[in-house]
Amino acid sequence: MNHNLFGIIVVFAAAAAWGMSGIFVTLIIDSSGCSSVALAFWRDFTTFCVLLLYTLVTAPHRLTIQKKDILWFLAMGCCLGGFHIFYNKSVMMNGAAVTTVQQAAMPAVVTIAAWYLWKEALTREKIVAMVIIFSGTVMASGLNLFTLERINVTGLMVGFIVPFFYAGWTLCGKNIVNRYGAVPCLAIAFGIAATMLLPLQPFVTQPGFLNCKIILIFSGLIGLSTVGAFTFYMIGLKYVQAGIASILVMSEILFAGVYAWFLLNERLSFVQTIGAIFVIIGVAWLSFKKPDAASE
Repeated sequence: MNHNLFGIIVVFAAAAAWGMSGIFVTLIIDSSGCSSVALAFWRDFTTFCVLLLYTLVTAPHRLTIQKKDILWFLAMGCCLGGFHIFYNKSVMMNGAAVTTVQQAAMPAVVTIAAWYLWKEALTREKIVAMVIIFSGTVMASGLNLFTLERINVTGLMVGFIVPFFYAGWTLCGKNIVNRYGAVPCLAIAFGIAATMLLPLQPFVTQPGFLNCKIILIFSGLIGLSTVGAFTFYMIGLKYVQAGIASILVMSEILFAGVYAWFLLNERLSFVQTIGAIFVIIGVAWLSFKKPDAASE
């Protein structure tokens, strides 16, 4: 299989797994009343334990960090911790739909940064794809940009931080994943994220892990939407440009819509359906375009 095509498929798998993240987060917070910081810590710490155990069994030598990469790992871990805090907080304050719209700004940040850092081509196709997919995501989310009714201004400000942290860990991971491998790289980064969040735990409301329902939902959040999604995405970054991967993963909105339809009995309106079609068109256009020479 062509490496570029394989990378695209793996990134789509990550988007499919991430599509459940908002549902899991909402169910946990609604059931336990825990804070966004507490949920972020337990998500990062549990994921770290799982990935560390796997790495110790399969490739322990990859956990040795070269001196030149220490700052990259620290930055990736801090961005991961910050991303989960603000993602959870935004879902609590704005809901999953608005958070998804704000998160959709991430590809623009990644694409521009990748162009600056690694000279990845900022092609017309990438720019047009970003515009089409972002527009479709706005429509599919159900957010009315012409009326700001029921919009929490503070919540919006919190949500707008999400794509920057998202872009930060993506860019750092792209720079080091080929030297360490996807799982070891993530294990170290999640460990750093958990360490960063640990001192805050005595001051925030913790989830009730004695509740079997919460344990089951949390297991899904870790196994599917964290370990699975992040691993797939990091593997995809080995084969496709960071800018392209960050755009393709926006198809998460479509998967999230399908899950909500089946699990929550939600139905897409006409405008949301048109938005979903826009996302499909943008992703398909980007996927079937011949890769830039720099990526071959």
